[in-house]
Amino acid sequence: MPNPTPSPRPILVLGAGIIGLTTALRLLRSPLCTTYSYTVHILADHWPTDGHAAGYASLAAGAHHLSFADDADSRQRGWDWKSESLSSRTRRAADRAAFETLYAEWERVGEETGLMRIKQTEYMSEGTHLKIYEQHPDFVVNDPTFLPAGIAHSVSFTSLTITPLTYLAHLLRLIRAHPNVRLHRAHLPSLSSLSCPPILSLLGQPPALVVNCTGIGSASLGGVSDTQVHPVRGHVVLVRAPWVKEGFTRQIGSLNGAEGGERTYVIPRADGTVVLGGTRQVGDWDTAPTKEDREGVLRRALEICPELLRAGTGSDGKMVADSGEGEERGRDGFRNGNGRRWKRLEGMMVDEVVGLRPQRYGGIRLEVGESVKLDDGKEVKVVHNYGHGGAGWQSCWGCAEDVVRLVQAELGTDLGSARAKL
Repeated sequence: MPNPTPSPRPILVLGAGIIGLTTALRLLRSPLCTTYSYTVHILADHWPTDGHAAGYASLAAGAHHLSFADDADSRQRGWDWKSESLSSRTRRAADRAAFETLYAEWERVGEETGLMRIKQTEYMSEGTHLKIYEQHPDFVVNDPTFLPAGIAHSVSFTSLTITPLTYLAHLLRLIRAHPNVRLHRAHLPSLSSLSCPPILSLLGQPPALVVNCTGIGSASLGGVSDTQVHPVRGHVVLVRAPWVKEGFTRQIGSLNGAEGGERTYVIPRADGTVVLGGTRQVGDWDTAPTKEDREGVLRRALEICPELLRAGTGSDGKMVADSGEGEERGRDGFRNGNGRRWKRLEGMMVDEVVGLRPQRYGGIRLEVGESVKLDDGKEVKVVHNYGHGGAGWQSCWGCAEDVVRLVQAELGTDLGSARAKL
């Protein structure tokens, strides 16, 4: 009787944020696991249910689908919206990028997994809109006659917001239901530590390949130590305002590839809370909220969305926003969040969070890295997927697709050969 075919060495995903979890799920649903019987291990020292931590950006994110991809950046546009390398005829459900995947899920189950369909309005002080916005449903250029002074351009379209903990918990349920997965809580200080007995005791044997989804951790992870990775500090305030059902963003100055200018945003969520932001403090590792940042966020949020403060109901039974009667307007034409109105909004706070966006000079690193040689002579292949900055939720599914293709190629099991064997 022939000996059974030994199981292949596992695939190890480092990190359990939105990038790590979507990557792991795509791997589990690929021929690597369904045909070739690979096991996927996820190793992380912080998981979604652990609550907020500044270095765990996924829970601190505003988490709405609003791409920052420049018009000429076809790679980022593909990750955020759709796989432009594939024709519509050959694109399978598993090959949808982030917006397509999330929108299809919302159409299927509604707000059950934390997704909320909204009307999104963008105000810009200069230039024009990013062309990727035109791919959204219900895209319109707003009449310039009715724009506030200081705003040169405005567009509206349909988009999605995500309640991070709800959606991450949903991903974990899907992952745990798969027979080919193992989850571990541990800290890996270096890729060379893969041969250490504590790690080997978890994995059973050295992995065949590691997918590095450690975000800001890639700055300190031994064997990577990417000096291009740096934090962009973000301070957001969470208020309870279930009557707000539209999203608003104001960009003052050039976006400059995602982190330029001053950006104010109001992001409603399916659970009735609204995220107000934000700040963009490059290179700032301070994780403590400050009074100055909080007041600035609240004032600016009221300027673009006075509906955050409701005065009551009108004769038709609908909510009526606080009129702000007698309040001065700034040079940009929006109401100043002055007086005591912002203090009223502060009284509606349910939380405030500081997160460190895992930004990287040069953009996202999604590529095959240098293999790691272990003490026993085994070689571990490495694929990197980090440096998403504030675009992790926008690009997670699209990046996960590309990771699967790279992993399949590295392990010699490309999609074509896998289908041929079915």
